[in-house]
Amino acid sequence: MTKDYSEELKELIDKYKEKGFRYAKPIQFLLERISDTKENIERELLDSRDLKLCEKQERKGETRYTLYYVYSNRKGRVYAITFEDKIVIITIFPIGKKTLKKYKKKFIS
Repeated sequence: MTKDYSEELKELIDKYKEKGFRYAKPIQFLLERISDTKENIERELLDSRDLKLCEKQERKGETRYTLYYVYSNRKGRVYAITFEDKIVIITIFPIGKKTLKKYKKKFIS
């Protein structure tokens, strides 16, 4: 089982939410990839309702968080974010039924 950093993430989001968001990749690319709107993405990160697991990684001198959102047994989404002067969304990609099965081991306590 992977350690869950959800509480640490929520504290950081509360600290940085007033400063806003920045996208590391073109926003249109991300929106088309996940078929959603910018407002929904930002709202989802702020309320963390469907967040199942948050992993923390140290990479190239920065701390990145990988967030696993699960909406049902068939649909989910993964975010990679970091915190600089704003909340930086590095990437977002959808996950389907087969990938959710693979990740399920991480979610089970």
